Amino acid sequence: MSFTPSIAVSQSSVYPNIVRITDDSSGSDGSISSRRIYVTTAAGTYLVPSGTTTDYTVWSYSNAYIDLNILTQDECVNILVQWLSSGNTVLYSYENQYALAEYNKQYLVYLVSQQGLSPNTFQDSNYAGNLGLFWTLINAGINQVEFGDDIAGGQNNFNKATYMRQNASLYFL
Repeated sequence: MSFTPSIAVSQSSVYPNIVRITDDSSGSDGSISSRRIYVTTAAGTYLVPSGTTTDYTVWSYSNAYIDLNILTQDECVNILVQWLSSGNTVLYSYENQYALAEYNKQYLVYLVSQQGLSPNTFQDSNYAGNLGLFWTLINAGINQVEFGDDIAGGQNNFNKATYMRQNASLYFL
């Protein structure tokens, strides 16, 4: 059976710094011995776990998934996975763009939960408008990547939302 490369990418809501990449390829090829992952931000920076000295992360072919501790904020990224022979020749590759938005999404959940505890907060027109803008920026960033294939545009939206989260006293009090 021929090999068709494919991956699934997810981000933990509990640990938003962790990105899980799962190999959901179909078929097989006995020549494959390892994988290599490149995660590149919209700014062209490579994201690798601490202590990694290359632009990529090695992923053992015997493991169906790998958890990468690579995020400190929401990021729009390009992920390239290469399937390699024992001589490190690239046999197959799969590349796609992903919007990783759990930091700001979790803060949005927190803000909405706080409304239930202090319903009068939502009566403040600045709060309501800022909450709507925050939600819009998160979704616009995701949509920019998923529908527009534009990680730079998505990252601009994420950066604005991150600024609001990091300066919450200006927007949500």
